[in-house]
Amino acid sequence: MAVKYFLAAIGLALAAAPAALADTFKVSIDQTVALKIPGSANSVVIGNAAVADVAVHDASTILVTGKAFGTTNLMVLDRSGRTIYANQVSVGGQPDTDMTIVRAGGTYTYSCVDKCRATATVGDVQSYFQETMQTVQGKSAAAKGN
Repeated sequence: MAVKYFLAAIGLALAAAPAALADTFKVSIDQTVALKIPGSANSVVIGNAAVADVAVHDASTILVTGKAFGTTNLMVLDRSGRTIYANQVSVGGQPDTDMTIVRAGGTYTYSCVDKCRATATVGDVQSYFQETMQTVQGKSAAAKGN
């Protein structure tokens, strides 16, 4: 008889906490992934906006963008303030075309689509990151005619 109540309690606990069973939502840095919500979202909150950003596409679609390596949480509430989605968001990984070189304790990232070119990634050596960003910003300015 005690086993019956024990199993019933476990079943109730599992039904009451479906978000706890969900797999961590994963997104790559500098990438956006659409997330379908089981209901109509009214409020969306990200735990650490330095790790990921969220945008509401429509009442049932949230766009999650990886900004920096790490883990945070995401909560979506309906009009009544009830949680309709809650999960961990893990930002990491790089596309298969990226290569990171570790040299003298610092990292240097390259995008190797057709040939390898410098790409600025959070965590790279500061001087490398700044130099790469100056190149990107210079190209952008030249394209605008500045």
